Amino acid sequence: MTPELLILGQVTVDHVVPARPGPWTIQVGGNALYAAAGARLVLDARRIGVVSRVGETIVGEVRGLLERAGLPPDGIAPSPLGPMTEWLLYEEDGSRRALPRLAALRDPALDEARRRAAYLAHLEALSATLEDVPPAWRGTRAVHLAPQVRPRHEATLQGLAADRCRVSVDPSPHYTREMGEPALAALLRRAEIVLPSLAEVAHLAPDRDWAALLLRLRRAGLREIVLKQGADGALVLAEGSETSVRVPAAPAAVADLTGAGDAFCGAYAGCRLQGTGSVEAARRAAVAATLVVETSGAAAALDLTRAAAAARYRAAYG
Repeated sequence: MTPELLILGQVTVDHVVPARPGPWTIQVGGNALYAAAGARLVLDARRIGVVSRVGETIVGEVRGLLERAGLPPDGIAPSPLGPMTEWLLYEEDGSRRALPRLAALRDPALDEARRRAAYLAHLEALSATLEDVPPAWRGTRAVHLAPQVRPRHEATLQGLAADRCRVSVDPSPHYTREMGEPALAALLRRAEIVLPSLAEVAHLAPDRDWAALLLRLRRAGLREIVLKQGADGALVLAEGSETSVRVPAAPAAVADLTGAGDAFCGAYAGCRLQGTGSVEAARRAAVAATLVVETSGAAAALDLTRAAAAARYRAAYG
């Protein structure tokens, strides 16, 4: 079966450091895998294709992970670079910081600007492009772009302009925090759906009037916008509407917040592919995010079932 939803993103090796003294865990993660986990809760796994550049040392592990979850492994492209490795440092309140492990970031000979440039260059080299998509997968019905550096999002959106597919994008704070509303809308307007989190757009609304912000982004050129707000749920501005709708988060017993936003986006993209309305899609996506934060690691997220998602939806939304 040829996948109908492609997810372009990254795979990482995560060193998870707990808030209290104790051993940390090392696990495969990354926005591509968590988005796939979310999509898998609303779509048959065979309809989902993950496209990512992966360090050669973990290619077999990642392909095996996808195969065990029922996803085709053909979109995993080996990279001669080492895998992107990150420390995930947790606090008592469940919040976390991600610190990339890259030699250039510890080089005392480099100033802050050059360290950042080296980090972004490394991210770009490990970011999937349309050239990494297996030829048999081109012409798919939908493509979701997980967070990547600006050059990758920009080139992929341009490359998909002529394709007849629904494109959704989760923008990256690496570029959004430096952009105003007109520039951000100009960059992303080729996407039918844009799914930022507060981290990407909070600087655009110092008054925290999120509904007004979405309306300004709509008038700047974006179509369907879903603002992810963590425990506060999501704000949905459907295409053609002038009024945002708030979708509450589903209750969760949080174990690990990693991947929640990515899972939301994957599930939302999967729902919209099937013709589900935007508000209902956001509810289904909120459930996917809830289930993911109750697990730890991409492998556990990919083990979640559609039956569990259906049961949680009934409990949360009736």
